[in-house]
Amino acid sequence: MAAVLATLALLTVIVGAIAQPLGGGTGAGLAASAALLFYLMLEGWRCRLQGRVILVLAMAAAAATLIWHPDPTAILGKAAIAAASIIGLFAALGFLREAAETSDLVQQCGELMVRQPPGRRYLVLTLGSHLISLVLNFGVLPLLGTMVMKGNTLEAAGGEQRIVDIRTRRMLSAMLRGFAMMTAWSPLSVSFAVTIVVVPGLDWPHLLPIQALLAGLLLGLGWYLDRRAFPPTGQPLPGIGQTTDWRPAWRMTALVAAVVCTSVALAELLGVKLVVGAMVAVPPSAVIWLMWQKRQPHRVFKELGRSLLRSMPNFRDEVAMLGGAMFAGTVAAAFLSPDTIGALVDGLGLPPLLLIVLLAWSIMALAQVGVSQIASVTLLGGALVHVAHPLVLASAMMGAWALSACSTVVGAAVLTVARIGGVGVKVVGRDWNGLYVVSGGVVLALWVVLLDRLVTTFG
Repeated sequence: MAAVLATLALLTVIVGAIAQPLGGGTGAGLAASAALLFYLMLEGWRCRLQGRVILVLAMAAAAATLIWHPDPTAILGKAAIAAASIIGLFAALGFLREAAETSDLVQQCGELMVRQPPGRRYLVLTLGSHLISLVLNFGVLPLLGTMVMKGNTLEAAGGEQRIVDIRTRRMLSAMLRGFAMMTAWSPLSVSFAVTIVVVPGLDWPHLLPIQALLAGLLLGLGWYLDRRAFPPTGQPLPGIGQTTDWRPAWRMTALVAAVVCTSVALAELLGVKLVVGAMVAVPPSAVIWLMWQKRQPHRVFKELGRSLLRSMPNFRDEVAMLGGAMFAGTVAAAFLSPDTIGALVDGLGLPPLLLIVLLAWSIMALAQVGVSQIASVTLLGGALVHVAHPLVLASAMMGAWALSACSTVVGAAVLTVARIGGVGVKVVGRDWNGLYVVSGGVVLALWVVLLDRLVTTFG
């Protein structure tokens, strides 16, 4: 019964988050918020430690607002609606994960990537992980990671454990970076949803291609560092040398493009933010994908219902961390007036571009000590909206978010990769990806300067 109630609660969050900008107004947003609170009452106590800590912080933020803020009702309502909107997107993407996890196409793409020659294995894995993560999100890591570890045997490495370890590092790093860079641009990502809320008046049709270019640049940096550190001289994995059929990769590309384009088209048609367009587009897209897989439409809804009853209650950790961080960050931003922070920032006498670069690096640094990117972007980014062009500010924050996902030892992505590879989280976050993240931070700073010049010149 609890699983049914939790699933219905998350479905209500999705409906309310969609209805609010489509005419439902504050009432729909508060209904979504109430459904989210009900879900957390049912499942929050079963969260892992990090999720419980963030929930405690959110409750402390709510208590502080009630005690000290002159208008607590408005602030708490705004924070609750913001949290519900983020969880609405996350839960909607759950439909797409259900379809992806049962898809032969996803499996075929994974096998195609793992069975590549050493010279192009990193590039194919990082690009493939990037592509599949658009529909599977975190699910891409265990999917490809399992394939990598199965194929990376002592026998395949000629009996040399050193070769096995190197291949583990290279392939898992390629996957992690490919996934993380998805957050630098994808309209289906939480980072995109948070950024367009934090930066008012953001021109997302221009932001998308800008961020896609930045993601490509950072993916290319990862490939360059890998090639420089590990020239491709090892033996191939079993099965390499067979004729490569790239049709699954092209089909997956077409599928991802269709979902993204449908989201964009609906956002334009309905006159809403792209995040809302994604929430409207994703569930029916997932149902259509499932129908294509099953070839028996009458079975799809029954099987999807059973799958959601299993998966949605298990979203408790993600819901607690994402929703709690968004709530706490929004509340904290309300206590720190933009005018007050703006005056403090102006008092530093630093050039605006340097402030944006320091903002990006601060997001990356805070993530290393467990401060969620949602909280840091909401608080710090919201305080600096007057400093630079919205596109420059948004690009810096999303780039920093993506890079920090590769290195924060408390992040879900690094934890997952460490578990798959049988190594410590510090090994993955710092030994494997430390140089990449530091180099990426320098590239991001140069990118911010270049982008600022371009938007200043061309408007």
